[in-house]
Amino acid sequence: MSNPILKLAAAVLVSIGLIVAGCGKNPFGERSHQAIDIAQVPAPVKAAIEKQAQGRTVGEIEKQTANGKIRYEVTLGTGSEKQTVFIGEDGKQLAARADDDDDEDD
Repeated sequence: MSNPILKLAAAVLVSIGLIVAGCGKNPFGERSHQAIDIAQVPAPVKAAIEKQAQGRTVGEIEKQTANGKIRYEVTLGTGSEKQTVFIGEDGKQLAARADDDDDEDD
């Protein structure tokens, strides 16, 4: 195997094998996203959503799991009054952001 092309081909095949073998694991831990209904959230989260909504429409709710921790991404309101809040499993607000309609260009 003194031919440089054969050495390169062998190195490429070994590299591809290692890449494919490593693709099954996420270096940042297990992650999942699942759209759910408000009836499916725990009571503390539902109470926090209702408190944050302040009469606004509750839009999409996404249950997100990362490294064994669960949070809920909730869209409140519509149009220029649209806001996204992140709520922990215990009902505590983790973060919030105003959603601009201009972001649709992304």
